Amino acid sequence: MQQVKDLPKNKKQEKIFLECGEEFTPEVEAELVAEAERGYDLSKAKLVFARIPLTYARSQIELDAVRERAEREGRPMDEVAQEMLKP
Repeated sequence: MQQVKDLPKNKKQEKIFLECGEEFTPEVEAELVAEAERGYDLSKAKLVFARIPLTYARSQIELDAVRERAEREGRPMDEVAQEMLKP
């Protein structure tokens, strides 16, 4: 495996955090690389559905329309927005 080159000395490296809040360190990177090289057991993977954030609404009118439809149908706004505001 090829090593990643160091950053230029004048370039400041920012800390990176994983979704769980853990800092992405060289040790964590090595663990993830080792896991990837061993291979994944996809039978243990779980399906995750991503929802479209309401910030995709391009105007207050769209946001109001999503809110009204969600209330009318008794559904969550993010679920309705996912249908109505697909990019």
